[in-house]
Amino acid sequence: MKKNSPLFILLFTIVTTLAHADFNDGVISYIMGDYDKAFKVMQSLAETSDHGYAQYYVGMMYMQGQGVEQDYKNAGKWFRTASEKGIPQAQYKLGDLYLKGRGVPKDYEYAYIWFSVAASHQHKLSIDAISKAKTKLSDEELKEAAKLIASHVKKYGPKEDVDPNKPIKLENK
Repeated sequence: MKKNSPLFILLFTIVTTLAHADFNDGVISYIMGDYDKAFKVMQSLAETSDHGYAQYYVGMMYMQGQGVEQDYKNAGKWFRTASEKGIPQAQYKLGDLYLKGRGVPKDYEYAYIWFSVAASHQHKLSIDAISKAKTKLSDEELKEAAKLIASHVKKYGPKEDVDPNKPIKLENK
């Protein structure tokens, strides 16, 4: 097994800590209404650190026109990216965009799928939204959606908590 050098570990810790600090600065700017600063911070993290929650915030800012011109297509892009990282709030927002046809094609089946994935995280708004999308689908569409829901929940749903008493298996890829 290859050992990690102390320098690598130190560098990784610094980068991780800085990304965390930047995210907190972005959230504070967002809450304080300084959307220009929040957008710059979140966009940088979303693009360079592949930070799921930063991607969600970028989607929110595009959707609401905060710090950037309102753009549902870009909102959908960022919500999808964050959704694929397992962020239930983004999964709900992506489902809502599909339900309304904003920035993405109106697609009740995909709305139902993303609401269901977010609901697997126990996301309350998604649990409530499932029935709204479900009523718009035929029996055949519900059957097809069920297949996609199963695979999407497996990929993007909640992950098992790590048991601190069990060794972590690392794979080299």
